[in-house]
Amino acid sequence: MTLSRRTTMQWMMTAALLPLARWSPADAVPAGSGTAVAFDTVADWPSVPAAAPAKGYGRDPNLMEPKVPWPLTFSSGQRGVVDLLGDMILPADPVSPGAGALGVGAFIDEWISAPYPVQQADRQKILAGLGWLDAQASVLHGKPFAAITVQQRGAMLDVLSTAAPKASMTAPVAFMDTLRKLFVLGFYSLPEGKADMGYIGDTPSEGPYPGPSPEALAHFAKLIGAMGLTYAPV
Repeated sequence: MTLSRRTTMQWMMTAALLPLARWSPADAVPAGSGTAVAFDTVADWPSVPAAAPAKGYGRDPNLMEPKVPWPLTFSSGQRGVVDLLGDMILPADPVSPGAGALGVGAFIDEWISAPYPVQQADRQKILAGLGWLDAQASVLHGKPFAAITVQQRGAMLDVLSTAAPKASMTAPVAFMDTLRKLFVLGFYSLPEGKADMGYIGDTPSEGPYPGPSPEALAHFAKLIGAMGLTYAPV
């Protein structure tokens, strides 16, 4: 799915306000303290160069007319792997498509490209983790992650789904926890994600504010009348 930068920036900045955006897997994974089964051979964790300096939005961004102050990060190959992982982590069901099919990878690309401390810390984990996935898949199966079978990918993700990894698996597990967090954050910021969990409540409206609905105005007028006041719509 191809989304505009306007859409992904609005999406990213809205999601950044949610409590989950500030959760860090480093707080949840006890480094090297676990006994969970790991791979017999674990690929080296790759280093990732820091992002080039980029200008942020400042303190008062205009979300109705967002500009593009920073470049995106993912290559087409990385985006393809992220979309593939999205449909594994949050697969399609009778209520909604999978996270990959919905384009949550575009949200993650925008997120890790933003030049702010939380997003840049996630960038290091995500880019290194994607490189490690290919390296580990090559160790195990002689092919990059996208080229191995569905069953082989699932087995790799199973090993990464532990709350107490061995020392050699601490960074890979923290990567998968971070990626999972970003998929959940992006997916449940979408209308499809809200429908999936049965969310009913305030929802943002695009464009100029249309004003209260007739039902809301009628309810307001009834409350005002109960207080012995009158209400004259403008």
